[in-house]
Amino acid sequence: GNEIKIGETVRDLGVIANNNLLFREHIDNIVTSSKIMSGVLLRTFSTRQEEPMMRMFNSYIKSKLEYCSLVWSPWHQNEINKLERIRKILLAKYMGWTN
Repeated sequence: GNEIKIGETVRDLGVIANNNLLFREHIDNIVTSSKIMSGVLLRTFSTRQEEPMMRMFNSYIKSKLEYCSLVWSPWHQNEINKLERIRKILLAKYMGWTN
């Protein structure tokens, strides 16, 4: 048969963990993809009305930030800060609090 190589990380149900069951790479990926998705949505849709903007935020951004969070819930303060910072920044953009 073929030799199975041991990797540094594993992805299961979209959640990335390393050999020490740390989720730093997963958190970095969801922060980056949330920024990208937010940019696409804000460029694509011209409406800035509160209700549709909140639906988009909850459907495409918040759901990504919270997916399987019971599994990968961060306990390092810098990871918690990173997630909270991106959530606050993007929510402010969707609510029209910033330009």
